[in-house]
Amino acid sequence: MNNIFKILSVFAICVVIASCSKSSSTDPEPLRDYATQYATDIAAIDTYINTHYLTRDADYNVSFDTLLPSSGHSSIRTDTAFQLKDTTVTEDGINYKIYFIKFREGTEKRPTQVDSVHVSYKGFNLLKSATFDQAVTPTWFKLQEVITGWSHILPNFHTGTYTPGTGGNPTTFDNYGAGVMFLPSGLAYYNFSAGTIPSYSPIIFSFKLHELRYRDQDGDGILSKDERKLDPTISASIRWKENPATIVYKLDNTGAMVTDIPFLDTDSDGYANMYDIDDDGDHVLTRVEIKNPSGGLYLYNMIPDCSGSTSDPNRVRKHIDPACQ
Repeated sequence: MNNIFKILSVFAICVVIASCSKSSSTDPEPLRDYATQYATDIAAIDTYINTHYLTRDADYNVSFDTLLPSSGHSSIRTDTAFQLKDTTVTEDGINYKIYFIKFREGTEKRPTQVDSVHVSYKGFNLLKSATFDQAVTPTWFKLQEVITGWSHILPNFHTGTYTPGTGGNPTTFDNYGAGVMFLPSGLAYYNFSAGTIPSYSPIIFSFKLHELRYRDQDGDGILSKDERKLDPTISASIRWKENPATIVYKLDNTGAMVTDIPFLDTDSDGYANMYDIDDDGDHVLTRVEIKNPSGGLYLYNMIPDCSGSTSDPNRVRKHIDPACQ
């Protein structure tokens, strides 16, 4: 089930692909040129979209088949029952196009790339049109620990509603986000194999986003989604909601910290606020600085500035102002 994992280790420079048995991955293939491999992958994806059709049932379970002249179906690209969308994301110096389908957006909460999601899914090998992984029962994943295509696409969706199961009956989900994503190998396993998926394989996932947990990586009382910083040079056409930036924090092969966008590091100590328990470097823990008069913690939108005011939405909140303790 867990072939989807792609974990960034703080202590190693390799990417680890995990399965249920944690033994399905082999040694990585020699690293290919990203641009050359992407050209191969996107050509295969475009061909697949033009030559296959998609069917789904009332519960958004998806299957694919080859388009034949006598089939009476439309290709994935031209089917008017849904709209094939695409977005462009930049990773490893490549502008990747990701095709995706939004059957239903969902009605409740939207994840960011630093949160955990509760999803059911099915993975398809694009080149073989065969299922390689699935979770019929929803499973929890941290979006920072999965293949990066997921962390780009799932923030375009929302969770739904659910009724907890009682008396032996299962929990029922409704109004959840549901869709399909077509991923080039550079946003999937790339030069690693995973289960029956060979290295350098473009893949497809259908998915249902049932629930999420907003994470607080450093335990400072402020959700990590509120401790991000976006690149101000990114145009409005590709802002976070449509095209969230890639993983905020990782190590390069020298052990140095690198980022794909500027991260919020208020005290310039080299640790992003989402990993820093003292965001302004004043030697007072953030969790202490955001205590409210009742002894609890302020919600992020209610954290005042040093004067105690909350009226200015662009105020410098007290926990990131070193002059305010």
